[in-house]
Amino acid sequence: MIYYKDMVPKKAAHPSVVKELWVENRLGVHARPAAKISSLANQFDAEITLEKDGRRVEARNLLALLTLDCPQGTRLVLRAGGIQAREAAVAIAALFARKFGET
Repeated sequence: MIYYKDMVPKKAAHPSVVKELWVENRLGVHARPAAKISSLANQFDAEITLEKDGRRVEARNLLALLTLDCPQGTRLVLRAGGIQAREAAVAIAALFARKFGET
């Protein structure tokens, strides 16, 4: 079998996504919304972080999300990288847009 160096497929760079999110629900990101974010983030093959005022935490980590202290009106920056980065960013942004199913 002949194997040519040029035939080796090159790894494609995984997409990176950055989105601005706003906490719109009345109670902010408390335990229930944080659990929804964490659960959703765990469904994707991507590294997902949320950042507030320069402090960045893993979206998969429920307790870390709670430490961000995000009342209504908080601006967050979502960063996602990896194979499913775009899908993850869209899904999490939609969760924020739905106000986590709260008012």
